[in-house]
Amino acid sequence: MSKRNRHRCLGLVFAMILLFFMGVGVEFSLGRIVAGLPDMADLFRRMAHPNFSYMGEVFEKIMETLEIAILSSMTGVMLAIPVSLLTAENISPNRYVSKMLNGVFAFFRTIPSLIWAALLVSVFSIGKFSGTLALAIIAFLMALKLFREYIESINENQLNSTRSVGASSLEVLRYCVLPNMLGMAVSVFFIVLETNIRSATVLGLVGAGGVGQLMWRDLNHLRYDNLATMILMLFATILLIDLLSYQMRKFLKEYAPAYKNLQHYRKHQIVKSVLIPALLAVMLVGIINSLNISLERLAVGYGQGRQMVLRMLQVDFSYYPKLLEGIVESFLIAVFATITGGFLAILLSYFAAGNLSPAKPISLVTKGLINIMRTFPPIIMAIIFFRGVGPGPLAGALALSIYTTGVLTKMYSEVLENMQGNVKESVLVTGATRFEAYRHGAFPHTFPHFTSLLLYRMESNIRNATVLGIIGAGGIGTALTMNINWRNWERVGLLLLGVAVMIILIDRLSNYIRQKVT
Repeated sequence: MSKRNRHRCLGLVFAMILLFFMGVGVEFSLGRIVAGLPDMADLFRRMAHPNFSYMGEVFEKIMETLEIAILSSMTGVMLAIPVSLLTAENISPNRYVSKMLNGVFAFFRTIPSLIWAALLVSVFSIGKFSGTLALAIIAFLMALKLFREYIESINENQLNSTRSVGASSLEVLRYCVLPNMLGMAVSVFFIVLETNIRSATVLGLVGAGGVGQLMWRDLNHLRYDNLATMILMLFATILLIDLLSYQMRKFLKEYAPAYKNLQHYRKHQIVKSVLIPALLAVMLVGIINSLNISLERLAVGYGQGRQMVLRMLQVDFSYYPKLLEGIVESFLIAVFATITGGFLAILLSYFAAGNLSPAKPISLVTKGLINIMRTFPPIIMAIIFFRGVGPGPLAGALALSIYTTGVLTKMYSEVLENMQGNVKESVLVTGATRFEAYRHGAFPHTFPHFTSLLLYRMESNIRNATVLGIIGAGGIGTALTMNINWRNWERVGLLLLGVAVMIILIDRLSNYIRQKVT
């Protein structure tokens, strides 16, 4: 056995042992799952008869959800452009300021959107304004990271050559940095929008507007026929948004207008510089008006928010036993889901990849299945498992495992489809089957890519695991929700600090392993 294969076998054994211990930590029990199957089957049986007369009410809330996602994404991206000029270390006026700001924003990025929404509902009361503000923060932090990474990737020689002709710092920004940033702003907006659409569907669980409010009400009233209608409409909406986003990004990437002369080019630039801001302004004004937020409510919210932050800074360290218990449970859920999802993704990717699958129909069916698995946020899946296995970390672990399987399978199958054809052909010519070509050719060749994807998913799962406790599916979210509801801000400050430290440490460890493996 070669050294590389020996290392892979050892890695597989280690992963299996780790999965076993994580399973014990999340209270995994095959008996509980089997015992819960009739209840889950009954849930799906009752969902098999959607109440289509309910579509009008659901449509209204879905439009509200889209409103929240679009406005928050636009606001976040527009705010991120100027701030990114301060945080990018290669062009920032002060490197120390840039490092300090990056540290602050890295801390804020560790707080999931649902926790932001729960905090803002406490400040501004229930309604879509709190949800819009929460997702605007998430959109700002996401877009800021993307813009900053782009600016820092600009070749230093390109910047220096612009400076060498006597350009000031503002001229460097105007002619070297901003033109490309504004060009990629639309693409960044659609990336952020895709994330915010999914996040907006669950904001109603904490009273922050959108379709989640109906979902929570129907679950509590056991109206599974209404829930089925809602899920079908959400699935169609999310697929439509994903398709639109993909087509827009593809169009922007391939779009290359042909100019007849210099005058034609100048007219085009003038129209673009006037039309795009005008359209954005009209959309912003229209959606802001629909939020129905008054200056008085903003003033009251500012006062309440100020008091909340001041009390959070007075951290209650005596609450650390609950913090440690919640963090450990969230960590176990995330690792269990990542390893389980990784194993299932390795298998399903073979069937999903068009160039490896035994037949094209099998590839299409598998892709449809994984699209369903990744369409809905893990917290919605956790609610379904909650019915079968009861409250606790097992429901959260199973839900996050399914979501991880869907996301990883989609990403890894795309890696397999884009690999060089000779990797597969070199194994097939020996008389091997397609599966053997995958096992002995494609998988070893793309293993570093898979490892990188798995580690990225681990980082995301840590964040997802922190909010599952909001509906009683384990993790630190249970303690967070309880203390937010009781206005114990000193304890909330400790819990958020603990979540931030855990996520930052996992991110650093993940980056280190990824660099070593790839």
